[in-house]
Amino acid sequence: MPQPPQRDIDLAKRQLEGWLAKQLPGASELCVTHLEKPGGSGFSNDTLLMDITYEEAGAAREEKLVVRVTPTGYPVFPYYDIGHQFDIMKAVGANSDIPVPTMRWREEDKSLLGESFYVMERVYGEIPADNPPYPTEGFVFDATPAQRERMWWTGLDALMRIGKLDVDSLGLDYLEMPALGSSPIEQHLAYYQRYLDWAREGEEQPTSQAALEWLVKNMPADEPRALCWGDARVGNQIFRDFEVVSVLDWEMAALGNPVCDLGWWLFVDLIAMAGNGIPGMARPRLEGIPSHEETVARWEEVMGREAEHLHFYKVFAGLRFACVMIRVMGQQAHYGTFPMEAKPILQRNNVVTQHLAQLLDLPAPE
Repeated sequence: MPQPPQRDIDLAKRQLEGWLAKQLPGASELCVTHLEKPGGSGFSNDTLLMDITYEEAGAAREEKLVVRVTPTGYPVFPYYDIGHQFDIMKAVGANSDIPVPTMRWREEDKSLLGESFYVMERVYGEIPADNPPYPTEGFVFDATPAQRERMWWTGLDALMRIGKLDVDSLGLDYLEMPALGSSPIEQHLAYYQRYLDWAREGEEQPTSQAALEWLVKNMPADEPRALCWGDARVGNQIFRDFEVVSVLDWEMAALGNPVCDLGWWLFVDLIAMAGNGIPGMARPRLEGIPSHEETVARWEEVMGREAEHLHFYKVFAGLRFACVMIRVMGQQAHYGTFPMEAKPILQRNNVVTQHLAQLLDLPAPE
């Protein structure tokens, strides 16, 4: 069976030790004591957990770090700027109380690990899992209703604080895509037109293509401009005692209407509860997790504005997720998880496209 590219961990340890010595010139006896690729990191990213020890100014030091490397192999995204992710998290951490990991170094030289990468401090806690889905087992499933409610609201609070940031003070103008349009949403739709065309490789994707056409026709105008986290969901947050201690994975970050993050938060929650789209497998909502209506009401109260065009942004979330799923299904077939002949069917018809079709009253995907 084909496998995703495997990294030589022993070689990477030696390479990183030499590189770290340059980043910590005052350190002696520097050693990478542990380096591993976590089992849940999947095919779409290259993450390494690294422990280091060294002496500095006469004191013994130990650090727990995370190395994120630009993914190679069968990519999920047509464009992946890991340097932007580093800069966004560093800017958010320096200019707000939003919990993000402490960013240490970024390296553009690809000769060391085969691609550019960055290093950040590790944050410990619990993450609601995608596999197995957190509504079925794990710390959220085992929690009390009060704990689940606290997790949801503290997670949503972090999302809202991102939407309230003074985006002009963060120095993130490089997220603009003026060549693709005059407004953030026009730029986004042009980008996802290109993404969809690239992802589908000439195959028809009726639900996704119809959704994109609807979005272009119903594109709102004169919208607010804020930093959007992008992949806004509890599965990208670390919790301790059901309080958020870190907001992760900014690879889909962009400038735009903060309702965009709310739409993604709600759409992804639908997918988490859907039982992978298998009839009869939809999961009852865990007691304590607020409803979508309560979530929208809280968002509007805290943000001090209506969640205008929320339906549009839920559809936009569905399109974005559908583009990702086309590539994920292709990736899984490429690496032999399922037969190649199943690829076009699963790219067209999956839990994401099923919900996207329902949002727009489109025919069910086949």
